[in-house]
Order: sequence, then structure tokens, then C-alpha cells
Amino acid sequence: LGNLSTKPWKVGMIAVLLLMPMYFGFQQLEVGFEQRDQFDPSIEVVADFIMLSDDFQSSRSPLYIVYDGDVISQQGWDSWNQTLDALTSSSDVNGVPSGLWNVLEESRIQNEYLDDLMTGLIDNNSNNWVLLSDWLLNNETGRDLTSSILHSNGQQTLISFQANTLDWQATVDLDARINQLLTETEEQFQDDGELRLSGRSLINAQTTSDVAASSIQSTAIVAIVILVMLVSIHSIRQKDVKQGFARGFVSWIPLMMVVGWVYGIMGYTGYQINPQTVTIGALSLGLGVDYAVHFSIRLEEEVEHNPSAGQQVWVERASATTGRAMGGAALTTAGGFAVLNLSALLPLRLFGQAFVVAITLALLSSLILLPAFYTPFLKRDAQRLLDEEE
Repeated sequence: LGNLSTKPWKVGMIAVLLLMPMYFGFQQLEVGFEQRDQFDPSIEVVADFIMLSDDFQSSRSPLYIVYDGDVISQQGWDSWNQTLDALTSSSDVNGVPSGLWNVLEESRIQNEYLDDLMTGLIDNNSNNWVLLSDWLLNNETGRDLTSSILHSNGQQTLISFQANTLDWQATVDLDARINQLLTETEEQFQDDGELRLSGRSLINAQTTSDVAASSIQSTAIVAIVILVMLVSIHSIRQKDVKQGFARGFVSWIPLMMVVGWVYGIMGYTGYQINPQTVTIGALSLGLGVDYAVHFSIRLEEEVEHNPSAGQQVWVERASATTGRAMGGAALTTAGGFAVLNLSALLPLRLFGQAFVVAITLALLSSLILLPAFYTPFLKRDAQRLLDEEE
């Protein structure tokens, strides 16, 4: 380690060369918040579940079109049928959509009164719309029949359908396409009805999309906060803001490299950003900043103790003392999180493995990269101390 620190340009170039492939690994990172991503595919019943989902290519829960308007009217009926036709013609929709009027058509066979009302609607008997509305909204039999798809005020109903929503990104894209379809359909309505898309799969997909974006944002915020803290620490120690910023920024660079390596390795090895690993970037920074502060300050103290010893000796002594303590701390922390590999939940196992990689890289960056990058400051401190002695 001491010898390596005397070759800062060589260490820096190797670090950058190792970092470049991680960019492509980062591009391969996927978000895994789907229910299926939380299970271990090596378990037979889980493998069967995934196989059925993939083969049938259908959402595990229906999606819904919410129609806001006077659905129990001629214009509402026409708008409902236009929406149903638009969904049926869409390649994104699987099977036949279903809603209020499908239920009434199926139920009229067993209910004479409902059959008479529906027949009157076909014969353009306007009074039957009033009778049907009263029966659906106020009659116990009518409410039991349609309570799950028709609001008690008669101004809102649902159309359910199935679509391909196995992947969160595919679901986000589906949401955009269906909403575009609904907008075009609304423009053809003769009434003031409005259409909205909803469903558990869409909520999960939107949550996943937001969390994926938030993970990057949170890592960036943590990085900025850590940079400010490093600059503040070194500024106070050096009693010079300019020097403090330079040393803080140089101490911060290896930490950002660790984040790049962690995410790149996760991408190359097929790890996903899930509810557990979503914070791994921020955790890598949090782990590394301790090591960076401890080691950089110890290096400065070694220079103060013996300014004429030289870079290699300063790093050797810092590594043999503070470096060993950091190694022991990293070993115990990594060992504690490695226990997660015994978990039956796949995401927890992946988190344990990713954390061990992150803490190992954080330790190595502080022991190898930081001394090499910190060389100019150590030499400047040594020269200043030697000049003061003279």
C-alpha cells in the first residue's frame, strides 16, 4: 500500500479504467419491485408461478376504466359502449372487457323485471331509464347486483379488463398508451363523461418508477451532503476554506468511484434495484466516508509526526494502525450483514451480498485510492513543517 501510494497517476489511471466498464454495467441495472421478483425461482412452486405468469402473459389483478358521468342514460350508455369498443380493439387488452351493462345483460335472463326494463331501453322507451335508475340505485336486488361496479349516486361505474403487466416498465408504457386511447375516446362522447385508468398493477408500476428515480436522487443528495461535510471537516482542520475544499473534494472522489463500482457490479451480475438494495448507493457513501475521514486525518498526523519520512512511510504507518482498525471494523460489519445470505427471502440475500461488496470496495478505496490522491497535500504539509523547523 505504501509503495502504491507513491504512484498516484498509475493508481488513478487504473481506477478510471476499472470504472469505465461499470458505466455499461449500470445501464443493465433493472428495477425489481414486482411480486415475482421477491421470490426465489429455485423453489419449485415459485418456478411454477413464474412459468404460468410468463405463459399466460396476463396481469394477476384486473385493470379498471373509471367512467364518471350519468351512465344510466342513453348518452351514458352510448359512451360506455364506445369505451368498450375502443378497449376491445386495442392490442394491449386481453380477453373481453366487462362492466355494468355486461352484468345487466347476463342477469336479465333470471330477472323478469330487469328484462322488461332492458327491452324497453332497446325500444327507446325513455321512461325505462328512470325506472332502471331507481331499481339499480334504490332497490335491494339492484344494489346487490351492481354495488361493486356502480356508485350509489349513479354517476360512476367501472369497466374491468386484463392486460400484459408483468414488467413495471411495460406497465408504465401500457398506462401511457391506454390513457391516450381514453383521451381519443372521450373526444367522441356526446355527454360530459370522463374516463380514468386505475388498477393495482398500475399503482405498483408507478410506485416502482418513482422509487427508481428517488434512489438516484437520494444517492445524489447523500453525495452532496457528504461532500459538504468533508469540506467542512478539512476546512476546520486546515483553517483554510480553499485548502479544505481541495482536500474534501479529493477525499470525496474515491467514494463516488465506489458507488459507480457497486452499481456496475450489480448490473453485470444481474442484481436488481429492489426495496432492499435501493439504498445501497447511499449506504456505500455512508460507509466510505468514515474510512475516508479516519485515514486522511491519520495520514496528516503521520506527516506531522515525521515530516521527513516520505510518502511510503506515512502510508505504511497509517495502514498498520488506523488501516488495521478500519479493516477489522469492515470485517465485523460485513460479517454481520453476510448473515442475510441465510434468509429465505431472495431480496434480503441479494442485499446482504451487495452490502458485503459495497463495504469491501469502500475499505479498499480508502486504503489504495485515497493515499495516492492525497499525496500532493501530504507533501505540501511536510514541506511546510520542514520549513518551520528550519
